[in-house]
Amino acid sequence: MDHFLVLYDYGQGGVWAVVEADSELAITSSFPELKVFADRPSWMSDAHVARLQEQAIDLDHTTGLLADILKSRSK
Repeated sequence: MDHFLVLYDYGQGGVWAVVEADSELAITSSFPELKVFADRPSWMSDAHVARLQEQAIDLDHTTGLLADILKSRSK
């Protein structure tokens, strides 16, 4: 599995995360709310990326941010 940097923009802010998945398409087809980034933004430090990678979310096990998105769909 590869790691992908994603952003969930909820209107008044955004949540960054790293998602483990087979492809970008696998992420965007399951979670079109997420924007996948090929490169990190210039303001994002190495330490920030490292923290996100330590907390990477597996696309096949919807926890954390992915679980929150699924809950928001049911409202």
